[in-house]
Amino acid sequence: MLFFYSCNKEPQVIDLTVGFPQEIQEIFATKCATAGCHNDKSFQNAAGLNLSSWDKLIYDGGTSGSVVIAGRPEFSSLFQFINSYEDLGLTAVPQMPLNQPNLSREEVMTIKKWITDSCKSLEGDVPFAKGFEVRKKVLIANQGCDVLAVIDAESKLIMRYIDLGKRQEIESPHFLSMSADGQFFYTCYINGDVVHKFSAKTGQLLGEAYITPGLWNVVRVTPDGKTVYVSDLQSNGRIANVNTETMTLRAMYGQGLFISPHGIETSEGAGDTLYITAQNGNSFYKFIPKAFQNTTISLVKGQAPNFQVGTYDPHEVTWSPDRSKYFFSCQASDEVRVFDAKTDTLLKVIPVGEYPLEFAISKNKKLLFVSCTEQPNPTNALLRGSVDVIDLNTLTVVKTLYGKFFQPHGMAVDETRNELWVASRNATADGPPPHHVSACGSRNGYFEVFDINTWQRVTSARELSVDPYAVTITP
Repeated sequence: MLFFYSCNKEPQVIDLTVGFPQEIQEIFATKCATAGCHNDKSFQNAAGLNLSSWDKLIYDGGTSGSVVIAGRPEFSSLFQFINSYEDLGLTAVPQMPLNQPNLSREEVMTIKKWITDSCKSLEGDVPFAKGFEVRKKVLIANQGCDVLAVIDAESKLIMRYIDLGKRQEIESPHFLSMSADGQFFYTCYINGDVVHKFSAKTGQLLGEAYITPGLWNVVRVTPDGKTVYVSDLQSNGRIANVNTETMTLRAMYGQGLFISPHGIETSEGAGDTLYITAQNGNSFYKFIPKAFQNTTISLVKGQAPNFQVGTYDPHEVTWSPDRSKYFFSCQASDEVRVFDAKTDTLLKVIPVGEYPLEFAISKNKKLLFVSCTEQPNPTNALLRGSVDVIDLNTLTVVKTLYGKFFQPHGMAVDETRNELWVASRNATADGPPPHHVSACGSRNGYFEVFDINTWQRVTSARELSVDPYAVTITP
């Protein structure tokens, strides 16, 4: 035991059995985990952050989520709030310790080095390293900062940030597609020229396919896992066909076939047939690559296909679990349009909230979720957006979630826990002020989790990096 005095002159006991390395424990015990602050008795009134032990810091976090990310001080809010030296990295207010002298430069450097060296415990344990590969993970691509948040599905805490892209400038990872076996995920970039393949277990980059510069928006892996298709949203758009085993470009389909292609779904197995939204207008494409056959189909009975911005503007397409139907989110008409898979004919139009974009499905509950990014919040004018819940049996909206969204976008369902994860972009200045500053400028977004049995929020809103856009989850 080592005895020190805190800033309020109360004697403190340095207990080296609580898991921190000695030099970190000395700072926390004397400056942070003190009476009225981040200790066992007071932490609930101190942003929910308990610094009295390594386990409590790492595996409980605070009300905003993880406050230290192993190896990444620039994404660790704890570092920002204790750092008053701009040359050492990001700073945030209010500075901690609250109403006390700032930590010395040496103390700040000690904490920064500890985070950079993976936030190890006294025994050398790295946060979340035990069982990391088999943990169920929620993956959220932050397209404003080119990083992937890897979140523990059980604790709802960010375990790692993984760099995406290959260049120094922001490339904006726009979409994530998980293979059916849960072994790999793929991403593409709005300002890039490649598709990347990652291990879903480790987060390791496994391969890169060059697909030429483009406005690459959606990447979709086929059910057999052997191919990914990628959409280039340009007016004279293209679809890239990538071999996932060799990570090479197999074919590029363009030559005037597509106008502003965006969402992609494929038929079963090898995905021989593609269903592609034409982002602007009232149409979608049914494309058979091997036959080089492309059919333009109107979303509206009796209406000829057009590509006029602001008519229906189908954004995304997804299958029902039994593949008897497919759905389009129509962002201009605030609808979900349902098509029969056998006849490619319109079955139903479902009115939803304002500016519907992304889908998620619960196979267990037979529910389809659609994020309505611009729907006004009926009880809080400072919030914006909703998630409409559609019963797949009745094809009706049975619930609207409002949460604390601001521009909700990507979503994913954890079927083992019956939970819905929703990322809010918070991309405009009228959104909620971030808890801390960003490592790459602009505004941080956040995520929320809902129990789809009770429709109650499982956690408070937890902060991410800039513009969290796409979400996927390991099986």
